[in-house]
Amino acid sequence: MQLYLAPLQGLTDWIFRESFTQHIGRFDKTFTPFVRVQSGDFYRPSQCNDLLPVHNTFQKPVPQFLGKDAESFKRFEALCLEQNYTEVNINMGCPYPMVTGKGMGAGLLQHPREMTNLLNGIFADTELKISVKCRLGLENANEFEELIPVFNAFPLEEVILHPRIGKQQYKGEVDLDAFARYAPQLSHPVCYNGDIRSVSDVEKIQQLVPQVDRFMIGRGILQNPILLAEIRNEKVNAGQKADMLRKFHGAIIEHCRQKYSGDLHMLKRLEELWEYHAETFENGRKIYKQVKKCKNLGQYEAVVFQAINEME
Repeated sequence: MQLYLAPLQGLTDWIFRESFTQHIGRFDKTFTPFVRVQSGDFYRPSQCNDLLPVHNTFQKPVPQFLGKDAESFKRFEALCLEQNYTEVNINMGCPYPMVTGKGMGAGLLQHPREMTNLLNGIFADTELKISVKCRLGLENANEFEELIPVFNAFPLEEVILHPRIGKQQYKGEVDLDAFARYAPQLSHPVCYNGDIRSVSDVEKIQQLVPQVDRFMIGRGILQNPILLAEIRNEKVNAGQKADMLRKFHGAIIEHCRQKYSGDLHMLKRLEELWEYHAETFENGRKIYKQVKKCKNLGQYEAVVFQAINEME
């Protein structure tokens, strides 16, 4: 079984990945949050910093591209080759209207011809291995039926499939029946992504589609960083868990000091993590409220490390 860390904007950036890999565990693959390219140039050049080797010392991630034309991809490819990457991922799953409305992310899924043109342009002369992360469609899961022959026509490394449609964003249930129906029709390795929060969630997918042995986890890892070890059946006692979390949070704080100027920027970033991470703790909602009330980094450290000590 292969386990991947999902790319989540503002959450699983280099700060999280470096801290996690050093102190919690190593995924089989990690992916950067998308680098958006429009009209042949970077929408936010700061997103490119996540790819730099200086920020990826413990594990090299797979950079993710968000765009809709081959010209934009070539701009992205040049950046990746410059930093010695060999594999990249194309985002065809971002569900947010500001992205889909421009025909990117899940917005591509309603346009098989545009997808074909994009992939034709990429595979004409790319030096990189290419994978795709996508949803079942934008408005309807049946849209995926037209996408299967498009994907099967190209030598993709793998297809990472999140069985929701774009208009759901992250609400509602994943469509496991659709995943079980469509995954075997793809000629590439398929990775399952979506709502994995426990070992039983993985087991359910394996029973439903036995040939799928790749799983991408996002919010489930934010909620419970030890989930990676649990899925791999690695035993972690309470003392070990507390020690891992203590070092993990210490590393995140140190990396945040490098990136952000002033406590308020750091606290905003850390608060977003705790919106999910509170699930790790028995009294997590109370801890989350305390985190939100912190006015400086010293208060934050006191709250967090006391919570971890109490866990131990």
